[in-house]
Amino acid sequence: MPRLVRTRLSAMMFMFYFGLGSWVVTLSTYLMTAPIKGGLNFTTVEVGLIYSAFAFGGMLAPLMIGLLTDRLFRGEMVLGAASLVAAVLLFVAGLWCDANFPGMDTVYRLAAGREWVDGQPALELLARLNVTDLKGEEDDAIRDRIRHALDRVNEDPNVRQTAANTFRPLFGLMMAYCVFMQLALTLTTVVSLRNLPDPVQDFSRVRLFGTVGWIAAGNVVGWVLRPASSDILYLSAAGSAAVGVYAFTLPRTPPKGTGRSVAEAFGLPALRLFKDGSFVVFVVVAFFNTALNQFYVVYGHRYLTDMGVPAPVQVMTIAQVVEVACMFVLPLLGPKHRMKCLMAVGLAGYAVRGVVMTIGWVPAVVAIGVPMHGWGYAFFLLVASTYLDREAPPHLRASAQGIITFVSGGIGVWAGNLFASEVVDAYRIGTVIDWRAVWQIPLVASTGLLVAFLVFFRPPPPRDETAA
Repeated sequence: MPRLVRTRLSAMMFMFYFGLGSWVVTLSTYLMTAPIKGGLNFTTVEVGLIYSAFAFGGMLAPLMIGLLTDRLFRGEMVLGAASLVAAVLLFVAGLWCDANFPGMDTVYRLAAGREWVDGQPALELLARLNVTDLKGEEDDAIRDRIRHALDRVNEDPNVRQTAANTFRPLFGLMMAYCVFMQLALTLTTVVSLRNLPDPVQDFSRVRLFGTVGWIAAGNVVGWVLRPASSDILYLSAAGSAAVGVYAFTLPRTPPKGTGRSVAEAFGLPALRLFKDGSFVVFVVVAFFNTALNQFYVVYGHRYLTDMGVPAPVQVMTIAQVVEVACMFVLPLLGPKHRMKCLMAVGLAGYAVRGVVMTIGWVPAVVAIGVPMHGWGYAFFLLVASTYLDREAPPHLRASAQGIITFVSGGIGVWAGNLFASEVVDAYRIGTVIDWRAVWQIPLVASTGLLVAFLVFFRPPPPRDETAA
């Protein structure tokens, strides 16, 4: 029976992360791409706000998680309902993008038609920007004139107004979607931890199938669909709908709380965990780590594209392959007794990624930089989930997971999106981004975060679950 439960939970993880991975990696590229290449021509700030919807959802969902699953309803039922609502919202978002693309394309082409370079329409010279074997001063000068012409197109009042008209409703849809998606994301962990016989040992083996789902989504998007299109939203909606239906077949996960006060209903007693100094250190580190990770999550695909890496969507799935391998071996490394060591190894992976991305040597980026993203996730964030499950009392574990969702997945993602977009804008001239300068920021910050974690985080010994 335990093996069957693990299999069912693994299938849940696969479907959920297949849906999430369908849009997270390439949505920024789609939104920032010019209409002549299939995109919606959003600004960096608008893209940052769209991804911040993920963060706002992370702030609102925890306010409901304790009430819904620690007190009122079965966890798998809430997971199913949240996933179905999220699927509908994503589907509508895709329809909205499709409905507004023709108008955006028309306005962009009208503005571009007024821009000429050396007696030729700027759009006809667009291919010159991507020619790498022309390195003379004259060719560089032509490229600069083309970039400036396209910048004037981007800043045309009609172009910007049309993009803004598309952005505002899409932002509202993504905000609503992310509330339900974040609720479902937290519940995949809660449902798994409550039903596994040995959560610390078994959770990584279940969660790795979520990463397999992410890899599968990346390959479907890269090989079958158009990454710079609304196709990714429809694929993600289908994945979310599949989770919604399947969730109702999962093991019963009844609420464990029995309190009736308002504070207990919203899981506020879980705030007592902040009396533990190591828990405070963990929350602070998780916040800054998540914020810094937005450099890769939001702009990783654009970075690889600018570096000339072929098939960047598929290359980014290397991180998930490494993540699966790390999850598979994690139970063999004794996470119960080596928790701090393993989490530090994960943080070190993020610092190494910063080094490689700053250097920008493509073979190293593909062989080391991208894989370190999966390495860091498995050893820090996954072990962190089991740390929370160990430290919180049984009836407050969903609320404890909600606290971290609020701090890192909510405020951390929001702050990271804003910070990353400001840094990228500071080193962006027209369509060209100085990635070396950009990556130096998370490199220095990640290194400092690792040192602080090693010095200040002192987890208590494993608890006796039978006594809890």
